[in-house]
Amino acid sequence: MSYRLTKVVPVHGCSCKLPQYQLETLIDKAGFTQNYSKDVLAGAWENSSVVKIADNLAVLNTLDFFTPLVDEPEIQGRIAGSNVTSDIYALGITNITSLLTIMAYPENMPDELAVGMLKGLSDFCREMNIPLVGGHTIRNPWPIIGGAATGIGNMDQIIYTRGAQPDDRLFLTKPLGVAAAMAAYRLQKEEEGQELLSNIPSPIVEKAITLAINGMITSNKSAAKVMQKIPIHAATDITGFGLKGHLTNMAKLGNVDIVINNLYVIPGTPELSELFGYPLLTGEAKETAGGILMAVSKENTDDLQNELDKQKVPYCEIGYTTKGQGQVTVTKNPKITQTET
Repeated sequence: MSYRLTKVVPVHGCSCKLPQYQLETLIDKAGFTQNYSKDVLAGAWENSSVVKIADNLAVLNTLDFFTPLVDEPEIQGRIAGSNVTSDIYALGITNITSLLTIMAYPENMPDELAVGMLKGLSDFCREMNIPLVGGHTIRNPWPIIGGAATGIGNMDQIIYTRGAQPDDRLFLTKPLGVAAAMAAYRLQKEEEGQELLSNIPSPIVEKAITLAINGMITSNKSAAKVMQKIPIHAATDITGFGLKGHLTNMAKLGNVDIVINNLYVIPGTPELSELFGYPLLTGEAKETAGGILMAVSKENTDDLQNELDKQKVPYCEIGYTTKGQGQVTVTKNPKITQTET
């Protein structure tokens, strides 16, 4: 492939997101959260907005797009679809009524790559029974792909980031390590990168890349179905702010502290992260189209695990909450759990 999507951008996937602290500053200075009406049930710092539109009925809207993680355009489109819809699934709502695509690409990018990205996004939406109803495309120095999703749900079914309670147990449905795996994906295509990667056996590298891509293109809809059946106190997906960043948001909104004592990772990514200097084992590496993190009471953990097993959703218990004021701690030398799926 003469034109590589990953080669023409300096940052990839959710790594292109603005840092959390900088976003917080912008929102505070702009003051737009002061304009919320009483019908706005969730806005900034939630995975999706939630607005009451009728008795016990709410509409959810979210927007997400990013630069390419892979050179294969159809896979990139699928990753984008998985990522944007995850923001609604993270609130436990499965009825996504429509999706609008957002795409941009430079004038010298072959049109067939744009077609491929749109096809991948369209295929993903069709498989999830989500109407792809239009969108907007512009010229831009960097290629980007994503969309705006709209969902509908009963207000009493919605699970927010803010509801964590002391003594909850935390379960994560996809392993961490996408950033390191995809860095290896890019480097193996470069002569210098191949030399760097020679320190790690190629089967380990290939497995990490395959599992990372398979995880990103896997929808979180099944996890949302589980959340509709089990009393979940709080939930969030794990994407561009990384595990610790998203859990800091959960901890602050719920006025609890969070302890992470088990890191659920893609096999090979601890070695790759050490090689590249990525902060995976401190919970600070960025993720893309990651899993759902659920906070559930101790009394409901068995039911949650049984339902996750029924829906064939992989998962791992990674930590717990305590009384506190919004601190997140990754224990020294945490347990490392590596998934084979």
